Amino acid sequence: MKFGYFDDLNREYVITTPATPYPWINYLGCQDFFSLISNTSGGYCFYRDARLRRITRYRYNNVPIDSGGRYFYIYDGGDYWTPGWMPVKRELERYECRHGLGYTRITGERNGIEVSQLAFVPLNYNGEVNQVVITNKTDKEKELALFSFVEFCLWNAMD
Repeated sequence: MKFGYFDDLNREYVITTPATPYPWINYLGCQDFFSLISNTSGGYCFYRDARLRRITRYRYNNVPIDSGGRYFYIYDGGDYWTPGWMPVKRELERYECRHGLGYTRITGERNGIEVSQLAFVPLNYNGEVNQVVITNKTDKEKELALFSFVEFCLWNAMD
């Protein structure tokens, strides 16, 4: 099964389905702050030391696989979903993850609503920035809500 392709022009790996056998991770960071993000928005971030200075929680061998990360939930008139598919696993009409050099963009579309999440760690900044863009591709007005989720670990990953 083919899960994606290299986009040589944009220097990205493009993943075309969220249902990869294992999480496909991109490493973001510089100087002291680092973030790992999977193709479904799972992953974690840390300051200087991945075990002793973990900021968010993530377990590589967790069941279900790739649970825990930074998620943005869309609520659209009784329907809720995430652009990266996890953790709710709602069927998406379109999905794309672009892992680039220093950034990841995950785009999902459902019921005429397109949501694009861009994650990156800026130079000389100890933090991850996420930009979420919501586009209504229908010709009718919609009332949407956006909710975010992150699980903090705050230091020792073994705890």
